[in-house]
Amino acid sequence: MIHPPKIEREKNGRIECTVEFTKEEAHAAEEKALAALAAQVKVEGFRPGKAPRETLLQKINPDDLMEETIHRLLPETMAVLVKEQNIQTIISPKVTLRQRDPLTLSIVFVERPAVTLKGVDKIKIDKKAPKVEDKDIDRMVDFILQKHETSAEVERGAADKDRVTMDFWGADSEGKEIAPIRTQGHAVVLGSSSLIPGFENALLGAKKGEEKTFTLTFPKDYHAKELSDKPVTFHVTVTKVEEVKTPELTDAFAKEHLHVESAGAFRKELHSSMVLQEERLDRQRREQSLMEAIQKATAVHLPKELLEEEERGILSDMEEQLKRQGKTLQDWMETTKKKPEELKKELEQRATERLTLRLGIRELLEVKKITVSDDEMHEAVNGLLSPLSAKERAEVEPAYAQGEQAFDQLKWQKRVEKLFETMLS
Repeated sequence: MIHPPKIEREKNGRIECTVEFTKEEAHAAEEKALAALAAQVKVEGFRPGKAPRETLLQKINPDDLMEETIHRLLPETMAVLVKEQNIQTIISPKVTLRQRDPLTLSIVFVERPAVTLKGVDKIKIDKKAPKVEDKDIDRMVDFILQKHETSAEVERGAADKDRVTMDFWGADSEGKEIAPIRTQGHAVVLGSSSLIPGFENALLGAKKGEEKTFTLTFPKDYHAKELSDKPVTFHVTVTKVEEVKTPELTDAFAKEHLHVESAGAFRKELHSSMVLQEERLDRQRREQSLMEAIQKATAVHLPKELLEEEERGILSDMEEQLKRQGKTLQDWMETTKKKPEELKKELEQRATERLTLRLGIRELLEVKKITVSDDEMHEAVNGLLSPLSAKERAEVEPAYAQGEQAFDQLKWQKRVEKLFETMLS
């Protein structure tokens, strides 16, 4: 380098290093770059890489040669900068060509930005006591009993609680068929209120094979706007009428079908299970509220390079998720009518929120001195791998050796769990 690099450090962890190379350094790197690219260039009359320099320069794109030249210079340059300036970068450096002659590069490193926590000691997330009433248990009992209901086809007219299977179609006020309404083999339990008001009542007394015609007006708040508040004449053919019998929760039924000693014991089990579910849901609510509170309490100035890196990660995850659904990002944008500038703004917002929360949590882990011992990590790894077969474990276990990325991620997770437990207790 001609002279020491120009170093600009910003409070947000951004470090821009401007490096100017001597002609000799640039030439030596260019020669190596030219030799590497020459092997890929075909010149008539010459073996690969053996053509004269001037001929190769005419064949090779100058931008490609410059890119390869920079590539040759970067490893040693970065190593020197990191060592001399004691840089602890958290993302890949960003390199920009500033000038070709003399060859001058801008290399931007990003260290972890400084974080200020405001009011974290005042964070308090209230815990709600689980509330499970008899009516809640009754609803769950009804749901379970419906799974054991029996039915038998009858020849009589349909009564309340019977299941009616039918074919039907609908016509508008001018008598024209409304195509989306036509349905075959639709089953409904009369009195369930699963169809629009008046439909199930119109089927009372109908027998198998009977045809019925009646006109109903769709509700104003119906989800299909084209039918909302519109009169429709239905033409229905009943194809089956079944009497449905739902068992009662008796001691005998509980023993035979639910594998408990009595109806009372089953209700007690249900109560315990529902309490646990309420506690789990409240825990999730409290954790979400805690994360929101930590994010609000975290003050950090994020460098643009760090935000851009996070945005790329979010976009990559999004594209991967869409790919699993057989879709592309373009498909999604067309479906949602999302404009590129709107997507960019949303990505920036999400990236800002995620980074702020992550950096706030990291700062809290240090401030509160949250650690995970070797014994705790050994237990965590074993707990994670224990459900696997011997073959699967042998394949996965090396990734959870100390110092590996998966091990570090699990350790971070366990530290965060400890932090949340401390702040929510």
